[in-house]
Amino acid sequence: MMQREKIMTALLACYVGIVIVGILAEPVKQFFEGKKIIANTWIQADAQPATIKIAIFLIVLGLIASRADISIGRDRGIMTPIETLAYALMTGILVSSTIFMYLPETTRTMITSQTKLVHYLQDFHTLWLLAPLALILVVTSSSRSR
Repeated sequence: MMQREKIMTALLACYVGIVIVGILAEPVKQFFEGKKIIANTWIQADAQPATIKIAIFLIVLGLIASRADISIGRDRGIMTPIETLAYALMTGILVSSTIFMYLPETTRTMITSQTKLVHYLQDFHTLWLLAPLALILVVTSSSRSR
């Protein structure tokens, strides 16, 4: 049961991280460019937007995954090994795909030209965003019908 809670917490943290990056990336970028003052402080740095987005995403992911105590499905019992593997795989793919999408276009093009599988992270990013949600719906509906 503990394994399921950690995986579900990481999955939730991915979605929260994506939303927070969407909200904070531009203000943080402006702060590091010296265009925005926070608490009478500003920084003149050459921070790349991709670096800022990835850093925010990983910080949120790490904070939520390490600190959150989510009790999902305690009444259902232990998740089957196949469900655990599916959730873990989808969470890993979602994290990888999101980080890959935050990279600059030139970097993504260079990486995809050198590998055969990485382009799936970019080409199917929407699928990677929706697949865990679909799995949750399928697993919960099938567990209710039992």
